[in-house]
Amino acid sequence: VLVLPHDSRRFRKLHLSRGFVLVTGLVLGIALLAGLYSPHLLFKVRSQTEAMARLETERRELLEEKERFEASLSELSERIGSAESRALRMASALGVEGMPNLEAAAGGSPGESFGDGVQGLLDEELDALSVRTESLEQSMAALSESWEERERLLASTPSVMPVRGWFSDGYGWRKDPITSRRTFHKGLDIVAPVGAVVRAPADGVVTRASRTAGYGKMVDISHGYGYRTRYGHMSELLVKPGQRVRRGDAIGRIGS
Repeated sequence: VLVLPHDSRRFRKLHLSRGFVLVTGLVLGIALLAGLYSPHLLFKVRSQTEAMARLETERRELLEEKERFEASLSELSERIGSAESRALRMASALGVEGMPNLEAAAGGSPGESFGDGVQGLLDEELDALSVRTESLEQSMAALSESWEERERLLASTPSVMPVRGWFSDGYGWRKDPITSRRTFHKGLDIVAPVGAVVRAPADGVVTRASRTAGYGKMVDISHGYGYRTRYGHMSELLVKPGQRVRRGDAIGRIGS
């Protein structure tokens, strides 16, 4: 390459070898390709950056969801544990034996199993809580049955006065007011105004309501559980045999 100036200055000669031309062409080609590819590369980097930002946001959301999930499981476990403790206290108070196991394992810590995935944690923890809940349901059913039986027993146990009045004679040996002989008195004599209402002291079924020798107009009530009560010397009967009565129901009136 000869460089010839217009003035009288000396001309310049530049010799370019074939290797130099090839290298220069290669460099210019690479630069051209890089220039053409750089927008695509920039767009790709930007897309990857945005994708990483979204993944980071999702990761934080998953962590927050994990913490909320663990807190919910812990709260639920505590509530079930509290119910189990109350059930055990009730069973002890009621004397219920053969209760289901209320101390079943609650599973591993949520934080330990979360590495296996949310589904694994969900399955493990919910299975453990399901076992505890099932045991608790069985326990509550047993307690309910025992409580209902206790209620029936209490309702069938004579526990109130059949009539308002005062005791004139008690159960045991006494001087018979008619024969004046020493006899065994098989009841309690309650003095009250004539016509006063006599009421059942407990739930039961009327087994007899009729006039009977030695008792006059008399009512027998079977309360179950080995309890039976009898009421005599009444002026009027207000129930019939086979009739079911509740505590406080009127069964007759005081006689003379």
